Amino acid sequence: MTVYLFVTHHQQLFKVKNIHRFAIEYLKSWFPAIPSYQAFNGRLNRLNNAFSKLSQIILTEKQPSDCCLDQSLLDSMPIITCSGKRKGKVALELTDKGYNSTKGFYYYGLKLHALGFRRIGKLPHPEEILFTPA
Repeated sequence: MTVYLFVTHHQQLFKVKNIHRFAIEYLKSWFPAIPSYQAFNGRLNRLNNAFSKLSQIILTEKQPSDCCLDQSLLDSMPIITCSGKRKGKVALELTDKGYNSTKGFYYYGLKLHALGFRRIGKLPHPEEILFTPA
């Protein structure tokens, strides 16, 4: 988790393969037992609850003072893993076929739902974030 957070923040690398490559190239001398890419990816996937809890703590503790705690705003957006013409093959336990009425097309993927505290003249501060099948 530390390597992932460090590399995404300081090196601005966001793909898991690039993060692992950075760890191999620059951290191997300090940490000679860096796992293979497959093991690294598997460990990241098993840390999903830890990332969720960390996000929850950060959102709660870093809540801006200008939040209207009695007013919340809700929005959702699709996360598309492939177009509706194709068959979904990624994260089958999380994804489903859905329809985006705004753009007028079918897709495989999931939806991100965000509930946020209203902030006048600014973007809402996330209160809850939820992923559901499309």
